[in-house]
Order: sequence, then C-alpha cells, then structure tokens
Amino acid sequence: MLDIVPGLLLFVAVIFICLIVVLNKILYKPLLSFMRERDKSIQKDMEESKKNSNNVSHLEYEASKIIKDAKNQAFKIREEAINSVKKEINKKIEEKKAVLEKSYELFVGELENEKEELRAKLANSLSDFQNGLKTKLSQI
Repeated sequence: MLDIVPGLLLFVAVIFICLIVVLNKILYKPLLSFMRERDKSIQKDMEESKKNSNNVSHLEYEASKIIKDAKNQAFKIREEAINSVKKEINKKIEEKKAVLEKSYELFVGELENEKEELRAKLANSLSDFQNGLKTKLSQI
C-alpha cells in the first residue's frame, strides 16, 4: 500500500527545515520584534497615563483649593459689604432719630406755647363768659 521512500522522506525533511529557516528569518523574527516593540510602547503609554493621572489629581486638588479660597474671599467681601451697609443704615437711622427728636421737642414746645396762649385767652374771655351767663340766667 503505502511505501516509504527514504529519498523522498529525506527530500521532504530538507524542504521542511529550509522552510522553517526561511519563515524564521522572513516572518517570525520581524513579527516577534514588532510585538516586543508594541509591548514596550504600550508599557510606555501606561506609565505616561499614570503620570498624567497623578498630574490631573494634583491639578484637581489645586483647583479645588483655589475654588475654596475664592469662596472664602467672596464670603468675606460679602460680609464686609453687609457690615458697611448696616453701619450706614444705622448711622442714617440715628441721624433721622435725632432730627425727629428735635422736631418732636419743637412740636411739644409749640403745643405748650399754644396751650398757654389758649389759657390766657380763656382767662381773658372768662369774665365775658361769666357776664354773658349772668345775663342769660337773669333773663330766665
């Protein structure tokens, strides 16, 4: 049936070994060197991404610190503005109170003067009123 021919077997073995050598030089070595370079590139990119992520973390921390400081400054500025407005309002209120007190004192003084004048007028007209009352009673 099948006969093994030693010459043909040797020929196939030589061609197989030549094929392995040629494929090793043409295909396997360049492919393996390409794969090593790719692995190195990937490793380098991973290290750079870690550095970048560390840098990003640091920048995020700085940004949050700057935002916190800005909020604190804004709060202080707002408090100062509120306090200055309160001082101005209190000053105006005190000035208005002083003006109103002076006006009130003048008004009370005028009322006292009018009261005295009215008493004096009533005292002067009391005698006329009494005489008029006597005449009316005598007529009755």
